[in-house]
This record gives sequence, C-alpha cells and structure tokens, in this order.
Amino acid sequence: MLYQRKISRSDSLAAKLAFQLQTARFAGIGSQTLAVGAVAALLWYQNLPIELPLWCAAMLLLAAGQSLHMVWALTKQRHLAAPMTLVRQLSISALLGGAAWSASVVVFGQYVSDDLLLALIMVLIVGSVAPIVVTSVIGEFYLVWVCSALIPTACWFAWHYDVRPFNPLLAGLLTGLAVLLTGLSFGSTRSFGQMLDSSLEREAMAHDLSELSDSLRAKNGQLQEARKQLADLAKLDELTGLRNRRGADQVFEMEISRAQRQGAPLGVIMVDVDHFKAYNDTYGHPAGDVVLKQIAAVLRSVTSRAGELAIRVGGEEFLLLLPGSNQSDAMITAEKTRKRIMELNLEHKASPSGDVVTVSQGVVACIPAMATTFAELHTAADQALYASKAGGRNGITLSPFRT
Repeated sequence: MLYQRKISRSDSLAAKLAFQLQTARFAGIGSQTLAVGAVAALLWYQNLPIELPLWCAAMLLLAAGQSLHMVWALTKQRHLAAPMTLVRQLSISALLGGAAWSASVVVFGQYVSDDLLLALIMVLIVGSVAPIVVTSVIGEFYLVWVCSALIPTACWFAWHYDVRPFNPLLAGLLTGLAVLLTGLSFGSTRSFGQMLDSSLEREAMAHDLSELSDSLRAKNGQLQEARKQLADLAKLDELTGLRNRRGADQVFEMEISRAQRQGAPLGVIMVDVDHFKAYNDTYGHPAGDVVLKQIAAVLRSVTSRAGELAIRVGGEEFLLLLPGSNQSDAMITAEKTRKRIMELNLEHKASPSGDVVTVSQGVVACIPAMATTFAELHTAADQALYASKAGGRNGITLSPFRT
C-alpha cells in the first residue's frame, strides 16, 4: 500500500484561507472599483435621491475596508491563528458588500428608465459572476455575497411585479442566477479544495521523505559506527581487554615490515603463567580469571611506549610486541614483568615454583632480515619459553635466534 499523508481539516482550512486572502485582497477592490465606475457613468446625469459622488465614495470605502482587512489578516496570519473567526469576519464583510449593491439597485431602480435599470442589473450580474474565480475558495464567503446581492433584489422585483412588465422576469432571472452561481461555487470550492489538499499532501510527503532520508542517513552512520565498534571488539580479548591473536596478526605483519624497511630492532616476549591449571583446580576458574586480569594489567603497564602491544595469545599465554627494542631492552622489560607479577603476591600454594603466582618468559630480539617472517620470531620466542619452563619456571630465557 502506497504511503499517503493525510492533511487535517484545520491545515486544509488555513491553506484555503491563505489562498483566498492572497487572490481576493486586490482583485476584490479592483472589480468593485470597475463596477462603481460603470454605475457612475450610467447614472451621472440622472436625478437621484442621494448624491452620486457620495454613493461612489461610500462604496469604494467599503471595498477598500474589505481589501485592507484581508491584507491585515494575511500579514497577521489570522488564517493560522483563528481560521474560524476569520471565516466569520469575511462572511460578514461579504454580507455588507452584497447588501450594499442590492440596496443600491433597488433604490436607483425606482428613479431611472427601464434601459438604465436593465444596465444596473447587468452590472450587478457581472459583479456577481466575475469574482467567482477568486472568492469561491471559501464557499461561505461567495455564497453570502451572491445571496445578499441577488436574492433581495429578486425579492424586490417579485414584490413589485406590477410596476414594470419585466419585473417578474427579472425576479426569476436573478433567482435562477443565484441558484446557478451557488451550484458553480460548490464545484469551484470543491475543485480548489482538492487542488490545495493535494498540494499540501505532496509538500507534507516531501517533508516526511526528507526527514526519513535524514533519519536513515543518521541511522546508517550509527550502524557503520556500531559495525566498527563490533569489529574493534572482535579484536579484543573479552576477559582481559588485551588484543587477541586475531586482532594482532595485522599488527605483527605491519611491525616486522616497518622494522625491515627501517633496519630497526624488534623484540618479542612470550609469557606463560606457571602451573595455571593447578591454580584453577585449587582456587576455581573465577579466581583464575581474576589472576589473568591482574597479569594483563601488569603487561599493559610494561608496554606503555608507542607501538608496544600486549596480546593474549590464548589461555594463560601472552605475547609482548616491542618495536625498537634490542636484546638488552627486551630482557629489561621481561625482568620488570617478572618482578611486578611477583609483587602482586597472588597466593598459589599448588605451585612447585613458590607460594605466589609467577610467569615464565621467552625472549627474542633482532633486526629482522627481509626474508624473516613474524612466524619465525614467534617460534623462536616460544622455544625460549619452553626452555624457561624446563629450567624450573619463574625465569627468562633469551633466544639465540639470528637473521
């Protein structure tokens, strides 16, 4: 099902009022001025009960007041703040205008010839038909105008049917015209309403789609950030927070390539917790996890220089990557690591190597040749680690590896 934004009745009415005010504020006074001018031209030399210039001034003043009211309402956005009040005000204004024209025709018609009366009726009809395009957006406004201008005049002609032989005909003609214009205004109002509602719906849909696009763009950015965070988390060991082997492979290759290009030393230390299985069997796995976290903190502290990295290889095995460290530097780091772990004073009564948790380490450091792989360095450090274990543990063995 296609999405379609529904426009509320209040929004629809406000849009119609805005269109009505914009189109009728100047068109209304323009058409009224032409009608007043036509009547003045017809009746200028007639003997009338009121001064024609005074009547012209009054009618133009009324039209100007209606126009200024529309301009004021549009400027103050009364169509948004109080739409129903504005509809009532426009209807009253239309009632006054239509009644003024009806009264003028009735009064003047008693003092002019049949030809001039018919001309006045024609001016009234044209003045009623012409504004339908710009004043029927709000149906109430135009209907009040038509009914107040034509119906009273038709009633007057019907009441005085015997004064002139064509009075009944004029009464019927004006009544029929009022009915016709009422029907046309309903159709015009409905057409304008549908047009404006469709326009509002398109604008609202465009706005919603724009907001949806912005929201999707933001969500996509959040998704990309979440994916990056997940990818970063996948490279970290969940227990210790250190890099895991998967997250370190790329670093291994990058660092050995840099050392090869720059002719710089690279140190690798393998670290293994002594008799860790016996520790878990004695104190339980939760206690073993705490030990691994504390050891990880020590390893993180001794690899604080730029580029240095502590990695949990698996189980109780760790690896220290030391770019720029020669054999002496790597041995110093390994001894610092051994002492700090012993200073943790983590009880390990099941260890043949002592009463506290200790580690064994294998160290390799060299300036790697172009053909040297990190796997070779890792293997050399691992072999040195096994030598430390075979030598009684809690010790450090330097690999004789050379490139």
